[in-house]
Amino acid sequence: MRLALLVLATIGYAVADLFTSIADMQNLLETERNIPKILDKYIHDEEERLVQLKKLSEEYSKKNEISIENGLKDITNPINAFLLIKRKIFDWKEIESKMNANKAGNVVSSITDDSYGVRYPTADDLSGAAIGLLRLQDTYRLDTKDLADGKIYADQGNYTFSAKDCFEIARAAYNEHDFYHTVMWMEEAQRRLGDEVEPTVEVEDILEYLAFALYKQNNLKHALKLTEELYKMNPTHPRAKGNVKWYEDLLEQEGVRRSDMRKNLPPI
Repeated sequence: MRLALLVLATIGYAVADLFTSIADMQNLLETERNIPKILDKYIHDEEERLVQLKKLSEEYSKKNEISIENGLKDITNPINAFLLIKRKIFDWKEIESKMNANKAGNVVSSITDDSYGVRYPTADDLSGAAIGLLRLQDTYRLDTKDLADGKIYADQGNYTFSAKDCFEIARAAYNEHDFYHTVMWMEEAQRRLGDEVEPTVEVEDILEYLAFALYKQNNLKHALKLTEELYKMNPTHPRAKGNVKWYEDLLEQEGVRRSDMRKNLPPI
């Protein structure tokens, strides 16, 4: 139980590093509860707006039929010409007003602006939370798979990470030049991606990040192997072909013969 409390405290402090306080997190949870209500109201308003636009479209179609039937009369008769122009101007203004009445911007601002009492998280906040998880992992020597499965303590609930979640944690580590954790979490992302019916992340992205992280750990043979997999998967990839040659050149500089570059790969 003491371990569980320590773990939870560590998570709280790690997230709070960037995401101001627990109060922010509580407000964020409240926002999560309110979003369905906000969206339902937006959908209802949009449906009403579209009904009005459909009605205007039907009315305009009828007016157009009359205008087409009258043909040159509307153009050559000064009175009809005036009425036609006036009708087009005011009709269009009404249509334009209805078309521009989309309230999506208001919906977004109602969730994110200060008047709603919530500071919405940013990419930096997500990165901070990811780094907090990595600190937690190191402090308590937690297995990557167990952590991704939510196995922090007995009553953790049914929370598991997708391949995309693992990828984002790995990318946060990568941006901190922490290539040790980058490799661990990119590998976990790759494993989970293989089990996903609907992929949450591109395997090409995983391979490229993983290869570079292994290169930074001086595991050039594995970096070459993964980059060749990437190139075979997508020959038009903008960097894969060049990176294959680059890794080959680096291995050659280390005295590795080309015939040996794909043999006796060291462990990851």
